[in-house]
Amino acid sequence: MKNIIRILQVLAVVVTLNGCTKDYLDINKDPNSPTVPELNKLLPGSELYMVEALGQGDFIGDNLSSYVHQLVSREVQNYGMGTQANNPYNTWNYLYTYVLKDFDAIIESAEPEGNLIYAGIAKTLKAYTFSVMVDLWGDIPFSEFNLEEVLAPKPDTSKDIYNALIELLESGRADLQNAEAENLLRPGSDDFFYAGDKGKWVKLNNTITLKLLLQTRKAKSDITDWQSKLNALISGNNFIGVEEDFQFWYKTETSPRDMRHPALSNYSGQTTHFISPYFYETMNGDTYNTTDNPFANIEDPRIPYYFVNQLKTGQASESPHEYRNGNFMSIFFASNGPNSAGSNDKSLTKLGIYLNGGKYDDGQGGAVSVLDTYGEAPHKLITYASLKFMLAELTLAGEVSGDAKSLLKEGIEASIAHVNSVATKQSEVPTISDTDRNDFVNQILSRYDAADANGKMRIVMTQKWIANIFNPVESYNDHRRTGFPIFFDPAKTQDPGNGVNPVEAERSPKRVPLTNIASFPRSLYYPTSSETELNPNMAQKTNLSTPFVFWDK
Repeated sequence: MKNIIRILQVLAVVVTLNGCTKDYLDINKDPNSPTVPELNKLLPGSELYMVEALGQGDFIGDNLSSYVHQLVSREVQNYGMGTQANNPYNTWNYLYTYVLKDFDAIIESAEPEGNLIYAGIAKTLKAYTFSVMVDLWGDIPFSEFNLEEVLAPKPDTSKDIYNALIELLESGRADLQNAEAENLLRPGSDDFFYAGDKGKWVKLNNTITLKLLLQTRKAKSDITDWQSKLNALISGNNFIGVEEDFQFWYKTETSPRDMRHPALSNYSGQTTHFISPYFYETMNGDTYNTTDNPFANIEDPRIPYYFVNQLKTGQASESPHEYRNGNFMSIFFASNGPNSAGSNDKSLTKLGIYLNGGKYDDGQGGAVSVLDTYGEAPHKLITYASLKFMLAELTLAGEVSGDAKSLLKEGIEASIAHVNSVATKQSEVPTISDTDRNDFVNQILSRYDAADANGKMRIVMTQKWIANIFNPVESYNDHRRTGFPIFFDPAKTQDPGNGVNPVEAERSPKRVPLTNIASFPRSLYYPTSSETELNPNMAQKTNLSTPFVFWDK
């Protein structure tokens, strides 16, 4: 945050001084619109906008979280994001209009001057951003993007884009490793991720490349030299390490710009996003709505950091409610019950400290509110924990040699360490002890040992799903690629075809009727108002249950 404030202050000073020079009447010069990009001002803005576009608030991170059953949203019940839905298309417009154009501007300005650290960073981030867009939408404008003479860019195939992105990553890695660039302009505090540490950027570049190869492992014939590229990465073993997560830390400051985690809005008045009971039960070891929960009777120590209950033991909810499990209260996905829309703003379970930098659940209940000390939490893009789960998947799939069980263990431990890194940002919030961590991990590993090959993959991918909460793009990709995690299925409840409330009470029916679950969408609609209606080369999709991305097999 201090970096952002410093940059904004510098910008304000520059604008003020330039506006007061003796040449202020020269109408042929606009001091506020420089013709030559200033790299140390372009980079932080593009990084921040990228994070925002892929996060919560008015962007993809909210509604897509309901598609992967981490959250439940009334607005997108039953896979209901239509062609006019704001959240995913705000992301599309933000990335194309601001983020990717800025990355191009950095590359075009940095390369001729030999400022290759900037160029390498921009190429790495451009490749990552485009890969996410391909994963969400499939065929999109790429080769004709950002060409002034092209008013209606044609979409490229997702396969061609992925191949181009892998080449772009290779080019970016070469820039970052260029010895001569050491003595030229390089970023520092204007790089919010790694402060210009080129060694860490090389590791991230390798990790993103690994992610793209993992993503395409069932379509490896469509990727040039897929196997040799994977072999080189694994042999080099130069990926992000402990405390080198690809993430952006939101802070508690509100001036000159509100830099609190955008999901902190969950604490203000009536909200539309709730914790999925299915997600909660998976972590809590319950089998009410997932009779084949792979972690049955195992309580996850991350629960009080993920969710905060407003109800105290024995306290009644404000209004009749749909689902209550102890003091945890929420609504069901695809609900057709009478209580899903009831006013329970001070009773429903809210997001916990790990998700939005808010409140830790100390078991005492009480309505949550926005405090000046809240909001410090990271938006996770690729964590060290995710890397371990990726390697575990590749091992189980037979693509690399290794010990998948050890990688699973390391992934869970890294996830818990990441939770603790957020907990330490607030005084008096305890961290998960080594004893509790070890007891939990050992129980999971015992289940892993007892599982067949399919069950082992399910355990790995479900733990990755839990660790990647609020990074729904990864879980969306994982499910389409592997079939795991398995999402909420009413046929696997204790009362098949309905949502099951653990306790029948005057205000909570035991059986909650659900609508028929719609087909799972294999990609998202293109934006209607900003794309298909204005670009004749972009035809809208008609059946989202059909795969649109080449690796979705």
